[in-house]
Amino acid sequence: MNKLKNTMTAALLAASSMLAIATTAQAGEAEDAVINKVINAYGGDKLTNLRSIRIQDTYKNHVPGQGYTSGYVEFTLLKQDAQLDLVNERGSIEGWSANWNFTFNTRTVTTGDDIVTINYNSGDYQPAAFADYYTAYGAAIRITDTLLAHQLSLRAESAEYQGEAIYLARRHEMLSFEMPSSPVVTLYVDSETGLISKMVRRTPAFGDLTYQFRNHTFSGGIAYAADFEFFVGDDVNILTLSRDVSFNAVRPSTFAVDRGVEQEPARVDTSETTVDEIAPGVHHVGTGFGYTTFVDAGDHVIAVGGYPGLNDRYAAYLEAAGHEKPLRYQIATHHHTDHLGGMGEAFALNATIVSPANAVANINAAVGEDVPENRLMILDEKTTLGPVEVYDIATSHAESYAAVYIPAAKAVFQADHYNGLYVDGPSPAGVGTVTFKKAIDDLGLDVETLLSAHGRKAVAWSEVEQAVAVYDPSPCVSGRPICRGVTTE
Repeated sequence: MNKLKNTMTAALLAASSMLAIATTAQAGEAEDAVINKVINAYGGDKLTNLRSIRIQDTYKNHVPGQGYTSGYVEFTLLKQDAQLDLVNERGSIEGWSANWNFTFNTRTVTTGDDIVTINYNSGDYQPAAFADYYTAYGAAIRITDTLLAHQLSLRAESAEYQGEAIYLARRHEMLSFEMPSSPVVTLYVDSETGLISKMVRRTPAFGDLTYQFRNHTFSGGIAYAADFEFFVGDDVNILTLSRDVSFNAVRPSTFAVDRGVEQEPARVDTSETTVDEIAPGVHHVGTGFGYTTFVDAGDHVIAVGGYPGLNDRYAAYLEAAGHEKPLRYQIATHHHTDHLGGMGEAFALNATIVSPANAVANINAAVGEDVPENRLMILDEKTTLGPVEVYDIATSHAESYAAVYIPAAKAVFQADHYNGLYVDGPSPAGVGTVTFKKAIDDLGLDVETLLSAHGRKAVAWSEVEQAVAVYDPSPCVSGRPICRGVTTE
């Protein structure tokens, strides 16, 4: 350990004495001093002339508000292989992860003028949801201190000195600068070594995002942190198990779609708000990734699905249905916070919240106050609300889950177990699909249609059966290097 520290110190001193790199004149003296210190610490001209980088990581991952058990943290395995061509601004990020509900293996890659996402589980690709290099690959840049140092060297004119701070009992200088497709980032630079210990950026949706870098080492004369942790607010999201970084070794052949991978089938169009009548008195309403099913219960309406934007969906439903009936009940499917974003809107509409018991704390947080007892209905094993039956079941996605059955439509509503992506044919199933179908089969419900909080398509139950029939439970369906030998046990 002492030998490693001595080697690092010698390398840092050599880099500092070798270079006094000029920065853009628009930065002040304080900014110049910190920028020079950072660039020298990370390798000087080796950093500024860096052509490409590859970061291969294995993490323990936890998404706040998305665990199997409400209020409890379950970590899952996440592997990532990011390869960036810094000169031509091309990228490839492959990810593999497995948890109790799904396994995925995808790669987002620049191919010519396009950016596509490959799904190795299904063997096809689609145009990516990212329009440019920094939108698609900015996350890989932000989690790598070497790339933050490289970006700082490119964007020195936007740097602003923010003073000093003590972090991990060491004096740090804070320096903010601007990056494309990101709020301003603030670096914590160790005053002695010039290495980046932490980066913080404040986002409208999640507040402070904190990136911690430790255990710095060298490869080819360029420094990088071997340990990385990421926090969303006060909640840990990523812990590094291993990190391997290599420089100037990314091959041009990386930036292509793999042989044998075909373009995926046509997707259902979800670009505009739609109101689809599933059966008399039953409408499925939404756009993009958020949908609600509204059920006419005579003198009132029942809503299923609590994604944000409920007011807009409800207004669209009332206009299409041609009435002004009040929203009496809002059913929450489960405790995950993304599916509770519309609960405040439902509460403001005077609806009674219907929920599994384990989701109440998160519902209160979403509403902004404790929902009073007379406005809250906790599910029994089976709860009947006029034309709607709600069953409290367990699936691989959540320990307590509201499966909502509408007998008149022979339809069941769910979220996160299956989504009908394609105009024709089944989507890939996950273990969540399998466990949800089994739970519905065990209840003996007569189901013809599956509705989703995340998709427009009213899926024939026979499609779900087809998807489950060909489901492969292997954690490494593709057999790719990123997941060979992994186990989810």
